[in-house]
Amino acid sequence: MTRRASAQRPQFRFELDMAAPAYAWLRRNKLKVKREFSLPWGICDLVGISFNEQRAQRRLAHGQVHSVGTPRRLSLLHKIPEVNSGRSITLRRLRSEFNGVLSNDALEHELHHLIRRNFVRVPRNGFFQSLNGWAPLHDRIVSVELKLNRIQEAFTQACSNRAFASESYVALPSRTARRLMRTGRSELFRKNGVGILAVGARSCLPVLPSSYSGAQQDLLLQAHCVERFWRSRGSCS
Repeated sequence: MTRRASAQRPQFRFELDMAAPAYAWLRRNKLKVKREFSLPWGICDLVGISFNEQRAQRRLAHGQVHSVGTPRRLSLLHKIPEVNSGRSITLRRLRSEFNGVLSNDALEHELHHLIRRNFVRVPRNGFFQSLNGWAPLHDRIVSVELKLNRIQEAFTQACSNRAFASESYVALPSRTARRLMRTGRSELFRKNGVGILAVGARSCLPVLPSSYSGAQQDLLLQAHCVERFWRSRGSCS
């Protein structure tokens, strides 16, 4: 084979071939990692998270070893004032807040679940307070979309991931990533806070860091994603 033909050989045949170097990069950053992470708009190839250990211990001290659960249960918990605030909320007020979303029976079922799991306390009959003080539970959430090409599609997916991830990346074959950095298209990534990873057979390096913007984030979706890691924190890598 000539040198020219060898140079034109693609680095990877399939996007899945890039997963191992990108996974290793997340692990080197001391993140717990899940593959093929389902989201309302599709599947993210890799998501990594680091828990805030001090807050995690605070949560465990409340006996909250289980995950909160469903998004609607999280939404209910977020409506209940924390014990340390000195405030509480009534069942009547909660029914009003979730009118048209949860029936009274469904709301009380979810509320009793939160009480049993030590997320909510009842200081007096008909009043509720949350045992929180640990949110947000994470320090970092990093999303990675793997793409051989189709850069615009990868960019769109990575922008959607900003709704829950503190850092969102597109991972491309290293030659493609470095070529992209030499064009004006990289400025679109930079303006939207989307990072670029250059992936080789045994390497994965950020050539453009992702920037953080809390204003873009859906805190309820983010909390639900974190709970999915909490649920399996002993088993995910």
